[in-house]
Amino acid sequence: MQVQARRRSRADLVHDRLRHMIVTLELSPGVPLVEKELCETFGVSRTPLREAILRLAEHGLITVAPQHGTFVAQISPRQVRLAHFLRENLEIPVIRRLSQQPRRDLDEVRAILLDQKILAARDDQAGFILLDDRFHEALFAACGLAELWGVIHAKKGHLDRVRFIQGNLRGGVTTPLAQHETIVEAVAAGDADAAASLLRAHVAGSLQFMERHLRERPDLFEPGPDLEPWRPSD
Repeated sequence: MQVQARRRSRADLVHDRLRHMIVTLELSPGVPLVEKELCETFGVSRTPLREAILRLAEHGLITVAPQHGTFVAQISPRQVRLAHFLRENLEIPVIRRLSQQPRRDLDEVRAILLDQKILAARDDQAGFILLDDRFHEALFAACGLAELWGVIHAKKGHLDRVRFIQGNLRGGVTTPLAQHETIVEAVAAGDADAAASLLRAHVAGSLQFMERHLRERPDLFEPGPDLEPWRPSD
């Protein structure tokens, strides 16, 4: 049983590192994944690597084509839109609930913000994305709903890739950092309406960017009807 636990731990580590490489476009859409090279890169055997690949395939970040190979999936506009829908319908109620709590422990959230400022000063966008996840997870944890963040995280890999592209074209992480700060200020002040409004604008930015970017870089996205811009209903 101890061997199995260690193997699972290695698979988790490979999963996280490989996901990060895909999200930050270190591994671009369409790039083939060669088992031998990845095993050498991560210093693991084929078993934990295959476990990690299967998990990423389940989340749509990797395409496994029998007799053809394994590839980094192209960005799915549909999955980006679904992830945005999930975030909007889970995070906004959570931020409202947190703002309305009589006791709001935001120490961990503020500590992450401080780390983000350091990374922003270094213009370290890849590191900022990791802390961005921790920031939002900490908000869920402060509300007593940490498990819900896991639901979102599992579904937002395609959205994270759009966010990374957006950050590169925007020229850094100054904007999301400023948004994080204003969200925390609203929560700390107990202003649920302002916190919800700020968070809505924060999570909507990447979706709006993708809808504009679909025409400019169609090579990054899955072909098909989902390439047509999405217009939300009123």
